[in-house]
Amino acid sequence: MNKMDKRSQKTIRAIQSTLLQLLCAKRVREIKIVDLCTAADINRTTFYLHYTGIADVLEGLRNEITERIFLTIDRPVDLTKPKNPIPFLTLCTEILESYPNFADFIRSSPDADFFLTKLKNQFTIEICNQYAYTHGVHLKNAMYIFRFLTAGVLDTYTEWLKSDRSISFDSILCQCAPIVEAGQQTLARFSDPQD
Repeated sequence: MNKMDKRSQKTIRAIQSTLLQLLCAKRVREIKIVDLCTAADINRTTFYLHYTGIADVLEGLRNEITERIFLTIDRPVDLTKPKNPIPFLTLCTEILESYPNFADFIRSSPDADFFLTKLKNQFTIEICNQYAYTHGVHLKNAMYIFRFLTAGVLDTYTEWLKSDRSISFDSILCQCAPIVEAGQQTLARFSDPQD
């Protein structure tokens, strides 16, 4: 990676982090690009080299989160072979927590629910695409299971962030793992040609 790439990455991180920080106190519609640029210590020209507007920053963040998760795991993942989901769920959590101000944004921004709903949709579509790629078919029932599991895991993470966090998230993941495994077993039955 060359220096320009590293500089661009640093700028993108600053924009994302600053926007998440601003969203803790303001709604998306209240944030002006000039305010974001001032807080991120960049000029507007630099901002527009990377984004077209505030909504574009959030969309880019959702895309980046999804891409990072699915590039980190083996491709294609056979989602119908039941296995311990803890490593995958831990990876997802680590990626989310790698974004400065993300947890504060989820805890305090009224716009967080909208962001998370779009993230769940994006994540579900990516999982379904992997499922279709692995099995050569797209089963409607699979979409419902993936949506249920994705929503359940992200909603649980959100609730934990909003709590006093007296229970470790690893402990919660261990409690939820059997539910995820049951979802995998259901998917395995759908993809079994004998059924």
